[in-house]
Amino acid sequence: MNNRLPGHPTLAALIAIAAASCAPADADRTSRVQDAYLDIVAAEDARPSSGPALRLLITHSASDNRFLRVAAIRALGRLENPELAGEIERALADPAPEVRSEAANALAQAYFGTDGHAALDPLLNRVAVEHDAETRGVLAASLGRLRLEAPEAERAAKALIEMSYAHGEDAPGEVMEGVALGLDALSRSTGAAIVPGPVARRLDQLRRYEDGTRTREHQHRVRAVAVDLLASAGLLDREQLRIALQDEGYVVKAAGARGIRSLDPQWYMEGLRMIMFSRSLQAQIEGLRFMLNQPRTAGTCRYLMDGVRVPPAGVVVPAALRVIALDAMAQPCPDLAEQRAAVAAAASPDQIDPVHWQPAAHALAALAAIDPSRAADLLPGHAGHANPFVRAYAARAAGIIGDRRTLSTLLQDPVPNVRTEALRGLARLDGRGADGAAIGQLESDDPQLVMTAAAALAGTDSPEAGTALVDALDRMSEGRRETFRDARRALLERLVEAGNESLSERVIPYLSDYDPLVADDAAGVLQSWNGRPYFPTPVPRERLPLPSSEDLREMAASVVVLHMRGLGEIHIELHPYASTTNTWRFFRQARDGYFDGLTFHRWSPNFVIQGGSPNANEYYGDGPFSRDEVGMHHWRGTVGISTRGHDTGDGQIFVNLLDNPRLDHQYTIVGTVIEGLDVVDQVNEGGVIERAEVRPAR
Repeated sequence: MNNRLPGHPTLAALIAIAAASCAPADADRTSRVQDAYLDIVAAEDARPSSGPALRLLITHSASDNRFLRVAAIRALGRLENPELAGEIERALADPAPEVRSEAANALAQAYFGTDGHAALDPLLNRVAVEHDAETRGVLAASLGRLRLEAPEAERAAKALIEMSYAHGEDAPGEVMEGVALGLDALSRSTGAAIVPGPVARRLDQLRRYEDGTRTREHQHRVRAVAVDLLASAGLLDREQLRIALQDEGYVVKAAGARGIRSLDPQWYMEGLRMIMFSRSLQAQIEGLRFMLNQPRTAGTCRYLMDGVRVPPAGVVVPAALRVIALDAMAQPCPDLAEQRAAVAAAASPDQIDPVHWQPAAHALAALAAIDPSRAADLLPGHAGHANPFVRAYAARAAGIIGDRRTLSTLLQDPVPNVRTEALRGLARLDGRGADGAAIGQLESDDPQLVMTAAAALAGTDSPEAGTALVDALDRMSEGRRETFRDARRALLERLVEAGNESLSERVIPYLSDYDPLVADDAAGVLQSWNGRPYFPTPVPRERLPLPSSEDLREMAASVVVLHMRGLGEIHIELHPYASTTNTWRFFRQARDGYFDGLTFHRWSPNFVIQGGSPNANEYYGDGPFSRDEVGMHHWRGTVGISTRGHDTGDGQIFVNLLDNPRLDHQYTIVGTVIEGLDVVDQVNEGGVIERAEVRPAR
């Protein structure tokens, strides 16, 4: 899969260019370029707004070495500072197309999250004279990324339509993919307001787009975006849906299935029939997800029941379809007796498979909503299971049926995720009566459980709560883990009401915390207690270590292999020159055994799987934050880094199950699955990474 930075040659070509452009020629040319590149990475990681680091980036953006120019301009864009737009704009006229491409990408990134109208004319002016197809594609994508109000958004849309033509014919595939990405981004930022009219007419043509200069994969992406955008504007009809579902591209089929939402409700059942008989797993997932929010009619329940029933021996029903269908069973169907019997059969403890345990666990939670007494009979077989994920779903079911005894038992479970679900259930059932349980769970070092306990104490009048919250804050802060930010802020938020000025001396040290947001929160707590202002003086911790030139070369020559229990291997090609600091951490984690025995705790069908948390939840990541290093496209199979917000990479990874362009320029990519996508498709919630290893690339 091709997922390079816009306009970038391969790594080997870049290094060759770097060496050839250094003068005078000597044996150290490549090493000196590598050292300069690492200086750029360090400067970017410092997120400078002035001073030597910023001057270094500006200097290298005018280097006689195009590799260094690309890296420096990319870094300037990642600072997301519109005041640097002038430095970036100059590179739009660079003689090297890969530099011009990066300048377009960086200019849009400089205006990320802010009004981008000032970047519109520089990009349009470059479009008027640019002849390189790859660069025109990046310009198109960058135009669409700008946050614009009408009429600027209409100008950008008009320019994108014009770019989709070349001499009266469809533009080359490189351009057309950028146009599709640009229209997609512009549609999202304008709430699809730009779609009706000329854009819709062009999209209707692009539903059937084919171009021999690009691979079928690229053609599929253009067609899928066209279908998605027409559907988002409510302009996809039954015939267009039918054509999309007959497309050879799975991404187009999935887009067509999502488009059922744009049909008139009277055609929903016909649309569902086409989707469920499309023989496309991705389309069927979208169809079932659509049914989750629809009334349980006899027609919809027929499709759902097909996924709910325990399949006969030898018949394989994808776990994804069964899980979604079972989740839908929490609402009653017209034939409730048949529904209850089928869900109960699926929830039987003897259906808990060692690898694909999810259908049985989800079935129990659904059964608790429609047949509490039968769920209660099956609950012990789940609550006592060896798999902690199964026990967590048992706690969820116990909360639904009001089984306080089981919840109290699971509140003593050794696994924090199980205790989290048990505490949530007790808090819903008992309100203030669960305060003691919540205070007890504040002794955990798991951030998700601590956050759940803090939330459960909202409005508490317990005299013990304030001290317990400060004790938890001290304990959660001992390791100076930046990724515990959310839990520590939740504790401080609760302290405003549950504590008082007698605890001031214990909170004052947090004015100098390593996390600026925690220091700000501490100042707010103290002011609320004492009625006077406090001033935070945070002392940030050191940044993550950078790789050496040798480390860069080793990463470029290696793949990371994840051995998934019961499923097979996932081979990941690394991108050290696109996301150096994040790729280096991922590489080190894999090499040092960090991932061994961990899980993919999150499964979102047709979106992502996420994992690599020591406690199998999204709040427990590796200790330090990493900076965002955005720029690559989130195509299917790319491996990204989870965040808790801007510049908060937590060391967890996710794999894109389908193309997810809405994640572009927001989340860092460290690798691409080059072998084992079929294994990725089988990973569900709780999939175990038996071990990770680093191998030489073939």
